[in-house]
Amino acid sequence: MIHMNPDELRSYQVGPVQAELRSLTVSDDREGMLEGTPHLHRRFRLMGIEKAMAATPHVYVHDLDKLRADAEGHVEEWLPREAVRARLTSWWTPEDVAEFGHTELSVMWFQTAAQDPFAQLATIVRPLDWASLAGFIPFDD
Repeated sequence: MIHMNPDELRSYQVGPVQAELRSLTVSDDREGMLEGTPHLHRRFRLMGIEKAMAATPHVYVHDLDKLRADAEGHVEEWLPREAVRARLTSWWTPEDVAEFGHTELSVMWFQTAAQDPFAQLATIVRPLDWASLAGFIPFDD
């Protein structure tokens, strides 16, 4: 996991909002697999993704509809091997919130080892609507 030094945060444009990258994790998505098929791998990943989305609000999974369609269509091509997770925060808060805090969004995608995860993140988040996807996190007193 890459933790960002607060003095050296990378900023990303997410729709009209400027957000800072707080952490980025790149992991081998097939680590621990002893056997299986690309279709079975997709089904297991989808189950894990959906479980994580239910447990943790404000997660955006890039190309989730395509992953679901591929699993339904029994696609027998392996997903890119790297699973990447990024956590972004912004000082932007919804107008109807009177508390002090920030907003946060987690983003997940799959990529090859040759791809730059920071550049890929910029491409993924640029068109997103931060206001509808990010969650408000109040400051603790």
